[in-house]
Amino acid sequence: MSEENPLEHLDDQYEVINRLHEGGMGAIYKVRHRFLEQIRVVKVLHSKLSSESEFQERFQREARLATSVRHPNIAEVYDFSIKEGTAFLIMEYIEGVNFGQLLESGGPPKIETTLEMCIQALKAIGHIHERSLVHRDISPDNLMLTKDDLGRPLVKLIDLGIVKPLAEDTTLTKTGLFMGKLHYASPEQFGRTEEGVELDQRSDLYSFGIVLYQMLTGEVPYSGSESAVIAGHLFHPPRDFERTDPDHRIPSGLRAMVLRSIEKKADDRYQTAQDFSDALRSHLTGEAPPEPKKTGTAPGSEEATAVAPNAERSKHSDALLSGAERLAQLGEFDEARSQLETVLTLDPTHTGAQQLLRRVCDTQLAPLLG
Repeated sequence: MSEENPLEHLDDQYEVINRLHEGGMGAIYKVRHRFLEQIRVVKVLHSKLSSESEFQERFQREARLATSVRHPNIAEVYDFSIKEGTAFLIMEYIEGVNFGQLLESGGPPKIETTLEMCIQALKAIGHIHERSLVHRDISPDNLMLTKDDLGRPLVKLIDLGIVKPLAEDTTLTKTGLFMGKLHYASPEQFGRTEEGVELDQRSDLYSFGIVLYQMLTGEVPYSGSESAVIAGHLFHPPRDFERTDPDHRIPSGLRAMVLRSIEKKADDRYQTAQDFSDALRSHLTGEAPPEPKKTGTAPGSEEATAVAPNAERSKHSDALLSGAERLAQLGEFDEARSQLETVLTLDPTHTGAQQLLRRVCDTQLAPLLG
């Protein structure tokens, strides 16, 4: 693919106006269709990805899904192509700014404006979920604010390039391939699911909860190094609103909604986009928020009451150990030791944590001992 004509394999149908963005997956160009005289966007995926046969099969499968999705709050994907090892997605051009640009230019919008935008975004997310799809990349970059034909504010979800059917494997640990953006990824995208439980639409709702937190405060709830962000999603509470909203601009009821949306366990979050949207709308209208749906063991079970604490502690220890192993692999030994010490506080006889702690300590001491 030549630098002069990055779209040379599309039979000269498109004239490049300018390059809008370039990232790890590829580049996005604003183009003009020569025959229809329409402005569109072409996403060109890097040749090192699109030349692999496995990637080509996945790209074609996911692109077919994306072209079948139609909704007023979703940017349309018109077509796709793979020619001579280069993959393209041809999409609707949206005139406007994304949520990230909106924050950069003016900080958090008024709360009412933010909630109206988020309710529209949840319509788009809900439509994808109704089709048994999961987006996996909900972030401020993929949510655009534009205007409809009557000049009213309109939110569009863009870039459906990695939507997947729920029946397909979508976790990091099983595929070895992380899809999405680190600051907005759900714990499930890092492999934190219960045995036999697959990543589902609630992963997208977690990611959108992170977006909502940022739209309200101007900050993400987890920051720092890559390993610190991963550890935050997996184990740590989000940054306290007392730090990110010291002026108490965000009412306590809305704070509670945001925190519920980014619970570590999927069962503790909003279960559908409609549930999430209804909660936000209740804040706008002043009505009482909908009752949360109950999950888990029915109350009144003495056996469940007796067993749950130990079972929960064991699951939490195993999750912490798994995170410590990841951190050790990333070379973040201090953070790994902290996680392991927490495990051993919960369970002093945990042999897996004891063994890993010894290995981490030996690794840290090796340079000092020559």
